[in-house]
Parts: sequence; structure tokens; C-alpha cells
Amino acid sequence: MNDVPAWAARLRAERHERLWTQREMAKRLADAADEHVRLPERDSLTRNIKDWEAGKHHPKDPYPILYSRVFQVDETKLFGKDILAGNDDKSGDIGIGGTGRCPESSSPGPLADGMAANGETLDCLTLAWTVGRLDQRMERRGLLQLAATVTASAALDPSERLIRALAGDHRPDGVTVGHLEDRTRGFHRLEGHLPAAVLYPALMSHLGDISALLESSSRDVLRQRLAVTAGESAVLAGWFAWEMGKTRQVASMSRLVNVAAKHGRDPAITAIWAGYRTYTLGRKRVHAPRLAAAAIEQVGDSAPATRVYLLARLAEESAFIGDRKTAIAAIGEAEDLYPAADITSRPWTFFLDAARFASMALAVYTRVHHEEKAAAALDAIVTNLGPEPEIKKLCVLKAEMAIARLRLGDVTGGVTSARSSLAATEAMAAPLGWERLDQTVHEMRRFRTVAAREFRAEYAAIRPREALSSPH
Repeated sequence: MNDVPAWAARLRAERHERLWTQREMAKRLADAADEHVRLPERDSLTRNIKDWEAGKHHPKDPYPILYSRVFQVDETKLFGKDILAGNDDKSGDIGIGGTGRCPESSSPGPLADGMAANGETLDCLTLAWTVGRLDQRMERRGLLQLAATVTASAALDPSERLIRALAGDHRPDGVTVGHLEDRTRGFHRLEGHLPAAVLYPALMSHLGDISALLESSSRDVLRQRLAVTAGESAVLAGWFAWEMGKTRQVASMSRLVNVAAKHGRDPAITAIWAGYRTYTLGRKRVHAPRLAAAAIEQVGDSAPATRVYLLARLAEESAFIGDRKTAIAAIGEAEDLYPAADITSRPWTFFLDAARFASMALAVYTRVHHEEKAAAALDAIVTNLGPEPEIKKLCVLKAEMAIARLRLGDVTGGVTSARSSLAATEAMAAPLGWERLDQTVHEMRRFRTVAAREFRAEYAAIRPREALSSPH
């Protein structure tokens, strides 16, 4: 665990909240400087920002006042009195630990950053349970406020009831199982706001609770509900493991998914897992459409929202390999089914709102060169994207917008969308964001504008080598 001073976490949180890259932050600091103030070149200033956000040393004059101008936040609130007085005090460092607590990562994302900046730790189990009980989509700022409330109020947590059940003081009942179902929904919803490395440990603890209750429950109806909950959780845990490169854990979760689906009598669990696997094939990507088609056949009409997602995945992968006929047919069927599909019916389809679905359609129509429908999908994203969408969603959505705009000849718009995707991808450490940005940069190579050249150079300096794929 790397301790970061509170002021450093606060600088990073403020930047992530605005979805700015470190290079864009450097530009804004330079723009905020008075005419007589000379700052270093952009690359040098970007490196300084990286060091400041890592807490290696604090900004000297004139940077505190420039940060204050750019963020429109008081200097004392940003840095604290000791830092402004020249004392690099790390007494506000973050300490995160304990079962179910979200660990700090090198890039924990805006929500975890915001909690850390206030010197608080994030109880992911309680937060997931609370979010899972809410029948509404959470914007970033609202979720941050909720996280602060959860941190301050242990009374919200149903852990005492779970502890008694796990300790054998009484048999699990419907209410106890309901707590775990709420938690599972909450973890799926938090995925859009927090990186895999932050949520994974708490999610594994959650799976441990489910397993223990399965061992102590003899009632068939409760065992079936617990099995389904285990499968829904294992799907997400398996994906998190893949994002983090944990191959053995991926195999373990894959086995759990299959067993849970069988005992829960729920084929949609294995179908959605197969849909996620379509991203993991690497050089064998040509087989992804066949895998998606098998998943669609498996789920049938039993889970309409899941079927919509799988159809959209079939369409995307078919378009990627040049199968225009299958791609158009699959996305067409998905578009017909989407209006009546309840995306809240399963935890894994909650992310598939109108903007995200439109981005999948955009990926298809852009790659099959259907400009009219690509433009319509682009308009649908703009229309349906709220003011504070999930950060992880922006990783893919903005990259697809960038590719579409570049192919339509809008270089300025393409670079702007690419920068938004890069900021979100960097904040969330989202592998799919890097994969789609790779395609964006490839598309951008044919343009010789200054903005396109600067973005390609910035991207080459930032992109991690080990980035993998991601499901959404």
C-alpha cells in the first residue's frame, strides 16, 4: 500500500472529477498564470503534476494559487496550512485496511480519491449494500456524498445479522439472503465508479459470506437464491480478476459461475459469462461471434436485457472482423428489443442505459461504414448522456465517439472525445478503454493536425503496456 498525503489525493480527485488528463491539467495551470510568470514546457510541467499527485513533493509558488484559480477552490482547503507554510507534513496520509475496506490503488478513481482526500476509508461492503437497495442510478457527486454518509454511519450496515447467521446463532432467512442480493446489485453498480483493484477484495469477502450461508442453509428456496447470488457475484469477480491479470482466479470464478448457474437453475449466468469472455480471446478474436451466438441461444427469451447485450456484442465482434451482414442483423434485433427490456432486472445489465447502448450501436455502424446510422447513434449518445455519468462508461463511450467523429472528418471533435476517454481510462485503469483508445490513435494517424499529433504523443507516453480487455 502506497501512502499518499491528503493534499496530493485532493489534487488528483479534483482533476479526476473534471475528467482532465495530467497534460490538460498542465495546460490549464499555464493558462491561469499571469503574463509575467514563466512556467516550464508542457512536458516538464506534466511530469511535475504526476510527482505532486503521487505525493513525492508539494507544489511551490506560484502553483498553489494557480491550482486554486483552476479548481476555484481555496488554497487552504486544497493544500492545508502546513503545506502553504512550506512544511511538507504527511500527517494526513491515507491508511486503508480491514476486511471489506477498499484498498488504495495507484489510480483508485474519483470516488476513492474523494474519500481519501478527506482522510476517510471506504467500506465497500456497506456501500455496495446501500447502493444495491437504491432503485435509481447514482451520479458521481451523489455517490461520493453517499459514501461519506456510509463511512460515518455504521448503523446502516446489516453485518450484525450476517455475522450471527455465519456464526451459527440462527439459520439464514429470507431477510439475510436479501441483504446479500442487495450487496451483489450494489457491487455491479459500483463497477462504473471504482476500479477493479479497489472493489475486488471486498467482493471476494462478499462471496465468502455467500458460501458460508450456503453451507448452513438446508431450505431449497434459499439455497437457490444464494446460488443465483453467488453466480451473479462470481461473474463480476471473474471479470475483475481478468482486468487485473489474475489468471488462476479467472479460472476459479469460471468454475463457480457454471456450478452456481446449474444449482440456481439460471442459464443467464453462464450466458453473460460467455458474453464477457468474447473480450478475452486476443488473437483468436475471430471466434468471438460464435461464442456470443451460443450465449444468445442459451439465454433464449428468458432474460430480454441480457439478450440485448449479447446481441450487441455479437454485432460488435462481427463488425470488427468484417461480417457486415451478421453485424447489421444482430444490432437491428437488439435495437428492436431494447425499448421493452428492463435493464434493472439483472445486476449485470444495469449499466446498459440508452447512452451506453447507443455507443455499442455506434461501434457497429462506424465499422460497417453506415454513416447515416452512425450519426444517429452519435446523436443518441449526446442526447442521453447525463451530466455525471459513470467514469468507466466514458472510457469506451468517448473513444467510440472519437472514432466516429474522426471517420466523419471532425478532427477537433475526435481529439476532444479522445481526451475525455483518456482521462476516464487513466482514472479508472480500465483495460477496455486502452483497447478502444488504441483503435482511436490508429484512426488518428492519417491526420496531420497539431492537436492530433499532440494527442498521439501524449497517449504514447501514458499508455500502460500490460492493459487487457474489459466487458463493458
